[in-house]
Amino acid sequence: MKDRIWLTWERQRRSRTLSAALGAELHELDYALPRLRRWSKSIAVTLRILARERPQLIFAQNPSLVLSLLVVWYGRLTGRATIIDAHNAGVFPFSDRHKWHQRLLRPLLQRIADHTMRLADLTIVSNPALGTYVEAVGGRSCALPDPLPSFPPQAAAERSADRRPMVLFICTWAPDEPYQEVIKAAARLDPRIQIYVTGNSKGRERGVIEPLPPNLVLTGFVPEDEFVRLLHQADVVMDLTTFENCLVCGAYEAVAAGKPMVLSSTEALRAYFRRGAVYTASDAAAIAEAIGQALAAKEQLSRQVEELRSELAADWSRRQDELEALLSGLHPRSAAAAPKP
Repeated sequence: MKDRIWLTWERQRRSRTLSAALGAELHELDYALPRLRRWSKSIAVTLRILARERPQLIFAQNPSLVLSLLVVWYGRLTGRATIIDAHNAGVFPFSDRHKWHQRLLRPLLQRIADHTMRLADLTIVSNPALGTYVEAVGGRSCALPDPLPSFPPQAAAERSADRRPMVLFICTWAPDEPYQEVIKAAARLDPRIQIYVTGNSKGRERGVIEPLPPNLVLTGFVPEDEFVRLLHQADVVMDLTTFENCLVCGAYEAVAAGKPMVLSSTEALRAYFRRGAVYTASDAAAIAEAIGQALAAKEQLSRQVEELRSELAADWSRRQDELEALLSGLHPRSAAAAPKP
């Protein structure tokens, strides 16, 4: 029997770092199967894990909404406490999707997401703005940003002094990331400035600019050690989103690596990553200008990032203590008290 387990149906750094910090055994169920077969296998394995481990506290990442719904009802039926770690897409499913069937499904998925937040004993979110929504639909929330990741010492290898300036754009090619504007921005920059773009594009770069700017490097999917190497070699790390209440993973990684940042000019990012960054709008001209500013002020921004790293570590420790206090007094609600969907 395990006191705490953490369930996720995808591989994501937040789940790995949070589960380790909170002492929950991590179970990553990530199967490369068609959707229905993937869901069927994931549900079966999840139920086997729950039956075997019989944990007192069950953490589950949302997305997946299917996983979250399964876990909260399992907790309600068995008397176990359930905690949902809700990412932006878990609080507002399909909010960044624009295909007609996705727009059609959005209201239904939102009702299901609201239902899971009401049933969960606690919903963890990355920032207070998301917590306000959770509380508004009848849930109980706690704001806990990602802990800063820890990288191996050998990752910080030096590059030669005559190298070209390098910007690492941490990208998953999701709809909320203005990757098309980044590609256009690369064409505006001094061609000596290299823009490395991570993630599997699946051809989404086609048709933006033909041919692609020669200073744009698409890395494709890279293993963790190669990603960490690129992160430490970069002069500037960039992570952009059109979501207003999203604390992007790449910013945590940049701070952990001591790198200056270019981030979207949203209230959430400005408030949390409050120094060491140049903030930008999502159009090509603004992105190109922000990159130039960050490279020019690299030394000053690097010093600010070092200060920010200490501040965020202390802030996270305080928030962790607050969460642990909530967890220690957590009691699942009775099945009779289950709210209606």
